[in-house]
Formats: sequence, C-alpha cells, structure tokens
Amino acid sequence: MCAVAGFFAWFVIDERIERSRMAAERMTLRYGVLMVGFASGYAPYGIESDDFNLAIISELAARLGLRPAFFVASGDRIFADLDSGIYDIIMPSVPLTPERQAAHKFSKPHIGNAAGDLFAIAAQKGNDRLRAAINGALADMFNDGTMLKISMDAFGIDLVTLAREQW
Repeated sequence: MCAVAGFFAWFVIDERIERSRMAAERMTLRYGVLMVGFASGYAPYGIESDDFNLAIISELAARLGLRPAFFVASGDRIFADLDSGIYDIIMPSVPLTPERQAAHKFSKPHIGNAAGDLFAIAAQKGNDRLRAAINGALADMFNDGTMLKISMDAFGIDLVTLAREQW
C-alpha cells in the first residue's frame, strides 16, 4: 500500500516538475503548444461544460496554429499556477468579476448566462500578444458561427450571443 501511495506522490510531483520545465522553456513559443490548465466538471455547467470548453480550446488552438496540451488543474491552485507561468491559459471559462479582472488578464467574454454573468478565458499576465491573438480568434469564431454551433452542440441553447454583444 505504501509503495502505491509513493508512486502516486511521485507522479504528482513529477507532473508539476514537468509542467514547470515546459513553462520555463516557453513551450508555446518553441514548440507550438498551447498549455491549458483545465479544471474538469466545473460548476455551474457540469459535464456539458467540459464538452463546450474542450471544443472551444481545440478550435481556438487550431486557429492560432498551436496544439493544445491539457493539464488537469486543481481548482484552488489554478490561478497561482497560471500566474507562475505553468499554463498559458486556464479553462473552463472564468466568471468575470471586478476582483478577478483587477488581479488577472482575461480574453473578451465568449459565453454568458441568463443571469447576465459573462465568462472569459484567463490568460497569463504579461503575454498580451497571446491574449490579443485569442481575442482575434474568438472574434472570428463568433463571426463565422462556430461559437454558436459549439454552444448549441454542448448545451442545446445559445449561450454566446450575450457575450458577443459585450464586444
């Protein structure tokens, strides 16, 4: 039993070391990889949110000429890991609040809900070029109907028009 626990502890430590190494080597720039911290099954949307977010990131990365690399992130560490450079962006989409907007950098909103909440992709501080590229790709996805199609496929309703109106 101790050997199994030791193996899993080693794996977790090793994964953090690997993510740190990838961040230090700027994998996004050197190897064409978009490093995504992904918190699975994030409320309030549940598993459909995973389908939606994976589709958004896959399409976004393709439009940026990058390959997405997903890392399961701990909800309580996800922003700290983003700020330390382990990820380029984090998903699922983050509800925009004044406190979060003061502390972190976000794309323009790409999803909204009936309550009027807007959600955006959190991006690494200091990487304004990547954030501008993400906003450009999102705008293209809105304009060609891709965002609406992904929303309809994942949720069966339009959750993107409200966000588009905020641009």
